[in-house]
Amino acid sequence: MSAAGKAIRWAVRLALLAAAVLLALGGPLPALLTKAVPGLKPAAIVRAVPGLSPLAAAASAVSQRRWYLAAAWAAAALVVLAAAVWKGRLFCRWVCPAGTLYSLPARLSLKRPLLKVRLGALVFWTVVFGSLAGAPLVLFLDPLSTFHRLTPLLRGTWTAASVVAGVLLPLMLLIGFIQPMLWCTHLCPLGYFFELARSLRKRPLHTFSSTRRSIVGGLLVGAPLAALARHLPAARRLLLAGEKPPLPVLPPGAADPATFAAACTRCYACVNVCPARIIRVPMPLGRALGQLFQPEIEYYQNDDEPDWGYCPEWCNECSGACPTGALAALSFDQKHQRQIGLAEVVKKACLAWEDKQDCSVCQEVCPYQAVELRLDEQSGVACPVVMEDLCRGCGACQSKCPAIRMGKAIVVRGVAEQIDVRCRGRRKQRGGASGKGTGGGKGMGKGLGKGLGKGRGGGGQHRGGR
Repeated sequence: MSAAGKAIRWAVRLALLAAAVLLALGGPLPALLTKAVPGLKPAAIVRAVPGLSPLAAAASAVSQRRWYLAAAWAAAALVVLAAAVWKGRLFCRWVCPAGTLYSLPARLSLKRPLLKVRLGALVFWTVVFGSLAGAPLVLFLDPLSTFHRLTPLLRGTWTAASVVAGVLLPLMLLIGFIQPMLWCTHLCPLGYFFELARSLRKRPLHTFSSTRRSIVGGLLVGAPLAALARHLPAARRLLLAGEKPPLPVLPPGAADPATFAAACTRCYACVNVCPARIIRVPMPLGRALGQLFQPEIEYYQNDDEPDWGYCPEWCNECSGACPTGALAALSFDQKHQRQIGLAEVVKKACLAWEDKQDCSVCQEVCPYQAVELRLDEQSGVACPVVMEDLCRGCGACQSKCPAIRMGKAIVVRGVAEQIDVRCRGRRKQRGGASGKGTGGGKGMGKGLGKGLGKGRGGGGQHRGGR
C-alpha cells in the first residue's frame, strides 16, 4: 500500500475508534444520532460496537440452542462476515477499534517475541465446541466485547469485578510495547474467523486439512471447559460446605441463569444503558465458574451506601442493548409482565412482623400491587405478604424498606427461569384460611379491612423519613 493509502487508512481507523469510544460512553454523539434518526433508541447505539462481531452472535445463538440469528441482533455481524468471506481481515485492518488501539504502541515496541505459537485457531475452535456444549467459557475473549468492557469504569458504574474482567485490553496494550500486535497476530479468535471464512471460499479442502489439529484441540479443550463452566463452583470453600448460593437476579430478557451465562460475552452494554444503574457486575464466589463477571441486578448494598433504586416498569433499555440475544428484546408490555425475581419478607428484620410496629412502605411503593397487608391476630398489626403470582421482582420494595436492624426486611431473590406472569397458570386463590405467600403465616386471612387502615403510613419514620 502506498504512503497515501496508509495515511487514508489510519485516518479512517482513528475516526472509527473515536466514534466507537463516543458511542460507548454516551454524550453528544448518541444524542445527536437519536435526534437525527427517527426511531433510533439509545440501546441500539450502545450495542453498535459489540454487535459487529459475527463470532459472538453465532456462538451465543448456538449456546442458547437458537439455530437462527435474529435480524435485530445479527444483521450488522452478517455484513462483517460477508466482508470477511470476500477480503479476509478487512474489518481488522480498517474498522476494529481494539485492533486500532493495539496498533498504536507498535512503532515504539521493542519487538521481542514473548509468544511464538499462534493460538487464535485454538481459541476459536474452543469457542465453537464450547458453544455446542452450551457454555463457551472463552467467548469473553471476543475483541469487540473486550473493547466495550471498560465503559463501566468510565461511566461510573464500575465494580471490582468489572475492572478484573476489563483488564485484558490494557494488558495487551502494555504487552504491545514488547511484542507488537500480539493479540491480533497470535490470539484473536475473531481475526482467525475472518481468515478461515476467506480460506474456505478459496481453498476449502486445503483449509480443512490445515486446521485439523486446531479442530481437535478445540474439541479437547472446549467441551471440558463447558462442563467446568456449568458445574464447577468458583469457591471450593462453599463446595466443601455443601452450601448453594442464591440464584442471581438477572436483567429482564434473560431466560435462565445457565443460558444467560453461556450467551453473555461480558460486553456490559446492559450495564451502560441502564438508567437506574442497578445492573452491576458482582463477584459472588459460590457461583458456577461460567457465571463469574456476568451483569446482574443489585437493588441495595448496605446501610452505608445509598439505595440504588429499582427496575422501572416503563424501561426496557437493557434488553434492547444486548448484542448477542443473551437478553431477549422485550416490548414495554412484555417487560411489564416479566418476572425477573421474587420478593421475600424477612420476618425477623421486619418492623411489622418482629417489632409489631405499623409499617406499610413495601406495600405502598410496589408498582404491581404484589404486596398485601394481612392482619396478625395475635398482635393486631397488619403485616406484609408477597403475592408470588403478581410479583415481578422489580426491587421497589427492597430499595425503600426502612428496616435497618438486621438489613432489609424484604429482599428480592432470583428465579430459576424468567417467565411472563400471565403464563404462570397457577394463580393463587386469596382470602379464606389459606393465607399463603412468601411472607405469610397462619391466620392472616381474617380481619384484612382493619389491618389495612392501621398499617398504612407508619414506615417512613423509622429511617430518616424515607
